[in-house]
Amino acid sequence: MAAILLPVFSKAKEAAKATTCSSNVHQLAVAMEMYRSSNDGGYSLAAYQNGADLFIWHDMLDPFVRNKQIWLCPGCSLAETDANGMPTSHFGYNAHYLTSIAYDFSNFAEHTATNESAFATPAETILFTVAKSSVPDSWCGDEGKFLLPPSGPDSDCWGRPMGTHGGAVAIAWMDTHASRWQTSRFYDQSLGDTYFDTE
Repeated sequence: MAAILLPVFSKAKEAAKATTCSSNVHQLAVAMEMYRSSNDGGYSLAAYQNGADLFIWHDMLDPFVRNKQIWLCPGCSLAETDANGMPTSHFGYNAHYLTSIAYDFSNFAEHTATNESAFATPAETILFTVAKSSVPDSWCGDEGKFLLPPSGPDSDCWGRPMGTHGGAVAIAWMDTHASRWQTSRFYDQSLGDTYFDTE
């Protein structure tokens, strides 16, 4: 009996984690929407510095969330802290298109945020998804804080989608709805940046 039930329980547990992961990324998208409504409709910057303190996009959303657990995807193999031991997020932010940040952060001090009005199809444009660093041993950590579009070059702190439960990945779209897709469905060089850009 145990041999029969164990796989069933294991699948149920995995399904529950997948559901929580999707719920968490959806809540992050809602937090971003609340942030936008408080900031003249603009999305958050990728990051900014205030004195010695560095604030990443998820820190900017923190006032609009109830707890930091929604930064994470349960069952994901990524660490819950970054390379400096600070709480981090398993979700990468589509920062290349939602802000003007450069891949090498050379314009960090003056980069700007984009407004939703710049996007033709917000419901088909990715806001967040689970992302793993595109560079082994990145100085940011193993997570991809900023989500590379398919056309983007591997870079420190930038990540590519990481399939988690059943190989699918939880996605939050700019209109805040969430879904679970196989990575190949939205992240392929043949598709270009279809689900990331303003078209």
